Amino acid sequence: VKIVSSGPPPNMSLLVTIAFILSGISYAFDSLPERARHGKAQKLFDNLYRTGKTSSLTSSLTWSAKLDNFDASNQATFEQRFYVNDQYWEAGVGPVFLYIGGEGTLNGPPGGYIATLAKEHSALILALEHRFYGESVPYNNATTANYQYLSVEQALADLSGFTDYYKSLSPKSAASKWIAFGGSYPGALASWYRTAYPSQTVGSLSSSGVVNCIVDFQGFDMQVSAAVGNDCANNVKRVQRAFQSSIEMPDGSINPVGWAAARDLLACESDLSVTDFYYMLADSWSMAVQYSNKQRLCDALSEVSTQSDSQATQTFATFTKDYWGEDFCASGFYNTKALADPARWDVNSRSWRYQTCSQVTYFNTAPASGSLRAASVDLSYHLSQCQEMFGQELFPTKGSLQMNARYGGPFPKSTKVFFSDFSDDPWQRASVTFSPGDDQPYHLAMCDQCGHCRDFSTPQASDPPALKESRVEFESYLNQWLK
Repeated sequence: VKIVSSGPPPNMSLLVTIAFILSGISYAFDSLPERARHGKAQKLFDNLYRTGKTSSLTSSLTWSAKLDNFDASNQATFEQRFYVNDQYWEAGVGPVFLYIGGEGTLNGPPGGYIATLAKEHSALILALEHRFYGESVPYNNATTANYQYLSVEQALADLSGFTDYYKSLSPKSAASKWIAFGGSYPGALASWYRTAYPSQTVGSLSSSGVVNCIVDFQGFDMQVSAAVGNDCANNVKRVQRAFQSSIEMPDGSINPVGWAAARDLLACESDLSVTDFYYMLADSWSMAVQYSNKQRLCDALSEVSTQSDSQATQTFATFTKDYWGEDFCASGFYNTKALADPARWDVNSRSWRYQTCSQVTYFNTAPASGSLRAASVDLSYHLSQCQEMFGQELFPTKGSLQMNARYGGPFPKSTKVFFSDFSDDPWQRASVTFSPGDDQPYHLAMCDQCGHCRDFSTPQASDPPALKESRVEFESYLNQWLK
């Protein structure tokens, strides 16, 4: 069942029926990246972020969003997808929780902690898919020319426009207080939205919000190393050296036999570049830490220090394909040539790469010493990749500087935003690092296996005390904002 509408739906009571997630599972920050959803990691993620047994039917609605929110002469629109969950809402009394979609397909309204809070506060949940992702791609066009309409500013204006649209659709929601929720890049949007359109919400939760747009983001790799500890970090480095020894000759040239064998181990495409491949390897081990399961990674690599190169590469390939899925390498996210080819590109991956190349950056790069990833995964690699993917020179450094000037970077200009971060998460180094102001509280939960957006998971009695403390502190601010 799918209901699509460019205007008000004919029967608002139908929203009660269509707002639930298929098979009783819903996601707090939607799901893992699409390239990582076909292995054991997705099942573990489902268990961590489940909301309990819920109804069975999933569907979506759309509204007509302006293609260009800043050009009054441009009347073009596109259909932007959203979801509604009003099963907890006491209309006219409870607040509205606006969940901000990010760099991937939005599969339904959030569950986990947000749904728990909605039940406690009798709240309405709305979730808006980000433009140029999922089914909200203007004219299904992911060309570089059409990406002129993909920017943080356009996305924030979409949120504001959608808020006005929904208030006109449901007058009782207009009388309610609105709270924004976002995790990771949408966590940054939750803060930036409070800067750009402060009257549309009374506060927001920015979970693992990457508000600091860092171009040469070596801190990501450093935090992965710090989180796993010395022994595990050394084993990761051993894996990287084993792959490089198989792929590269002593003079730095490529060994075609070893390179073909390495690609085959991870089911990669034949035209993937070597540095694309090294980036993919680093993503595999980094994401295990990012998504709160460093122990599984470290256990899998516990014997590589005594293994031969071929054994060590096989060990890591087995971990990657088992944990993330057989198609992790060939998913469309890593291959520069595929991302530049209209016949092959994955739109979600290409859209996110455009955002990093034009504005938000966050390029994960190798530190000068002690790096886990290959030294060739440096800023030059990322900048060259940007030009090859989009066929023109982009200026990410300029875009990053403008973003931080406009919104404050590590010193956000927003107010009434709760920033939550987690000790294992490598993205915390692009977030705030302290409370920037009295109405900008910050909580860093120091706990083992606490990674990206960990507070969005379904609350459990077995949760680490530090995680519970983070939620309690946020809820104290939430209650103040809702008074």
